[in-house]
Amino acid sequence: MTGVLALALGLAAALYAFVTAHTAWRITHPNRVWRPQDWHPPPLDERRVFFKASDGIRLTGWIRAHDTPHATVVCVHGLGVNRTAIEWRAWRLFQRGFSVMLFDLRGCGASEGRVTTGGALEVYDVCAAVDVCLAQPEFGGAPIVVLADSMGATAAIAAAAQRPEIRALWSDAAFVSLESAIGWGFAAYTGLPPRLFQRAVVALAERFAGAPVSAVDVALAIARIAPRPVMLVHGTDDPLAPCADARRLHAQAGESAELWLEPAAGHVVAGFVDPEVYADRAAAFFTRAAAADLRDDRSPAANAANGESSAPS
Repeated sequence: MTGVLALALGLAAALYAFVTAHTAWRITHPNRVWRPQDWHPPPLDERRVFFKASDGIRLTGWIRAHDTPHATVVCVHGLGVNRTAIEWRAWRLFQRGFSVMLFDLRGCGASEGRVTTGGALEVYDVCAAVDVCLAQPEFGGAPIVVLADSMGATAAIAAAAQRPEIRALWSDAAFVSLESAIGWGFAAYTGLPPRLFQRAVVALAERFAGAPVSAVDVALAIARIAPRPVMLVHGTDDPLAPCADARRLHAQAGESAELWLEPAAGHVVAGFVDPEVYADRAAAFFTRAAAADLRDDRSPAANAANGESSAPS
C-alpha cells in the first residue's frame, strides 16, 4: 500500500512539474513562423525598417506613410504571434487615412531575442517603435497613436505612461498582469485549478525569460496616461484575459478612457466582429484624438509652453 501511495505521489509530482514547465515554456517561447488561419498578406506595400530597443535587441518593423495622415498608428501584436496578426487592421486604417507602423516584438517573427517576457521588456520595444516614427520624415510630424492586442496592449499601456508622444491608445484584450492572465486562462485551457499552478508558472516563466515577469502590473500605469484618450476593448467571454481586468483598467484610467465590452467575444475582439466595423470605430477614435491633439497644440497654453505668443504683433 505504501508503495502504491508513493508511486501515485510521484506520478502526481511529475505531472505537476510537466504542466508547469510546459505552460511556462509556451508563454515565453512563441512560434516565430505563426500565421493566422487562411493567411494572405494585405496590399499594404510597406517598407521594412530595422531598429533597436534600449537594451540592444534588434527589432524588425514595416512602415507605410499616408499622403495626408490623420495620425501615425503603431500596431502592436500580442503574445505568441507576430505582426501578421494585426497587419490587415493596419491596412484598413491606412485606407481610412492613417500612416502605419507594424513590427515584431522581441522573440517573435523576424525580430531578435529568444523569449517573450509577458510585457516586462516589450515596453522597450514599443518605445523604440515610437522613436522610429518620430524619426521618419515621411510621417510628417503627425500625432502618434497606438493600436495593440493582448500582451502588446499591456506593454503599450506601460509605454504610454512613460511616453507622452503617444497621444492615444486603443487596447484590445489587455491583461493587468501576466499572473492574472494565467490565473484566468489556465483553468479554461487545462481544466485544472489555477491556484495550484499560478505562482509556479510565473516563477518558471521568469527563469526562462530572464526578466521580472511577475512585476508586470499596469493598473497604476494606466492612470498616468490621462488626459490622453484610451479605448479599452474586451470580449465578455475572453478565455485568456479576464473581463474584470478591463473593468479595473477602465476604473483606474480616469474620464478620458472609454470601455467597449463586446458580448460573447473571446480573446481579442477584432477576431469576433466585422473587420470593417472594427476599423471604422478605431479610425473614428484616432481621428477624434488627433483633432483634439491639434487643438491643444494650437491653444494659447500650448503656444506659451513653446515660447510662442498668441497676441497680435
